[in-house]
Amino acid sequence: MALKEVYFSYKEYMRQRYKEPLFSVPVDVDFGCPNRAVDGSGGCTFCPEHGVRSAQTKDAKNIEEQIQKAIAFAKKRYKAKSFSLYLQAYTGTFASVLKQKEVYEKLLSFYPFKALHVGTRPDCLSEQTLDFLQELNQKIDVYVELGVQSMSDKTLFAINRGHDKACSIDAIERLHVKGLKVFAHIIVGLPDEERKDWLYSVDELVKLGIDGIKIHNLHIIEHTQLASQYTQEPFKTFDEYEYAEEIIEILRRIPSNISIVRFSTDTPKRELIAPLWKMHKGQFGEYIAKTMHYRGIKQGDEVEVVETKELTQPKTVQLEDGSVTFWSEDYRDYYHPKAGAYRQARELFVARSGLKERLENGDVRLLDIGFGMGYNTLEALKISHQISQHAIHVSAIEQNRMLLKQSVKVVFESLHVEMLESLFATSVFENINFLNVEARYGVRLLNVPFDVIFLDPFLESNNASLVTLEFFQALRKLLKPDGVLVASTSLHVSQIGLRQAGFDVSLANIEGSDIKGIVAKIATSSSFEEGIPYRDPNGVLSDKEIESQHQKRSLI
Repeated sequence: MALKEVYFSYKEYMRQRYKEPLFSVPVDVDFGCPNRAVDGSGGCTFCPEHGVRSAQTKDAKNIEEQIQKAIAFAKKRYKAKSFSLYLQAYTGTFASVLKQKEVYEKLLSFYPFKALHVGTRPDCLSEQTLDFLQELNQKIDVYVELGVQSMSDKTLFAINRGHDKACSIDAIERLHVKGLKVFAHIIVGLPDEERKDWLYSVDELVKLGIDGIKIHNLHIIEHTQLASQYTQEPFKTFDEYEYAEEIIEILRRIPSNISIVRFSTDTPKRELIAPLWKMHKGQFGEYIAKTMHYRGIKQGDEVEVVETKELTQPKTVQLEDGSVTFWSEDYRDYYHPKAGAYRQARELFVARSGLKERLENGDVRLLDIGFGMGYNTLEALKISHQISQHAIHVSAIEQNRMLLKQSVKVVFESLHVEMLESLFATSVFENINFLNVEARYGVRLLNVPFDVIFLDPFLESNNASLVTLEFFQALRKLLKPDGVLVASTSLHVSQIGLRQAGFDVSLANIEGSDIKGIVAKIATSSSFEEGIPYRDPNGVLSDKEIESQHQKRSLI
């Protein structure tokens, strides 16, 4: 499954319809909002006084200058060639039809736009307005950007939305009767709502046959009613990883013919109170696509029959100890050392962690990060079967779930096959729990201390996020005082990071082989370790960014 196939993006929709992307030109026609008083007070609890006017045009003196600035910005930054006009701020239909006609015609005369997007509310669509938009739709594609926000009447009342669910349903049905395309807007993370609430909103909108959806993560903006509420009694807001999990669940409920226009929103940092993300917008989109790809899921797969494409099997090779591994096209290397996956698991991870001795003395909690093809956990499981009086409890973290399915076809031990098949299907096998998440997020989900941690970062420079100072600090918090961390890395930069994170470190290279590793235990005394480790202060940088920033710091 290619990354671009996991959801139907608006960019792909434009490519299909217009043969090219259209860049949005946002304007504020200053029609105001029916949900605000004349002095600007009132309105939805999340909405700032200036509405949602684009930051790039805020200092423009008039509408024509707004358009000129926005087009110039898009041409310079994105090499844009074709554009759509977007009446974004406040309510684009909150005026008489005569005024709407006058303003719209003037706007469309400034540039040969290929589409018109009208931002409005469900309670601001008179029959005369609908007739006008229907007429305009004969000349230019008209998309109605409808602020639904939630399909819960309780929530709509709480955020002072000014309309109910029935109003949204009526608006969408009337728009479709006129042949107009509807892009519904919803907010994920509103106070007192949870996953079942936004999934319900999505399900209801899908039933109504919306043409596209814009999903906004709740932003708490200064000088709003919501900001006052948050200051008095803070409530949950989602960070990047948490919000990604919500978006993925939402996408699976949306049929694949409905365009995903966006799934995060922008607010100038100077105005934003929470959440304060550190992952940039493009990286977040890539993270969503990659996560879905690695999980083998896609848009609509929970509500429609999705064609399942046969997985492409990676190139395999038999290693010196008889084990089989894959060639990684991404990293241009094999997953395991030439000496063998069995030997690495037994002589590095199992032996150097003292797993057998630990199991002889009691139950053991093992965290296996970078589960991969499962060899390390497999060998640990064999030891626990031998020492039956005590149990091993494994938490296994691996971002690429599809690797389990691919591995089943090449490994040959029955226990190995049974383990992989069960983990792929149910995420559980014996006392093994499989976490199909990015490791930095995965370790945050764990709330028990571990006796042993296996860390297999594969190629450290390409998986730099697994060997940063901050990641090692997170692992130290998860390790029992007498616990041990064994890693298949011997790079000096990893040793520096471990020592600065509070570990005593010793090399564990296996003689007569290409198996290299480190054994780390919590340091009994503090000492300063010089050197420059990999850094990822907020736990969101890409591997390339971590490596690049490390190289820059090393040159200073």
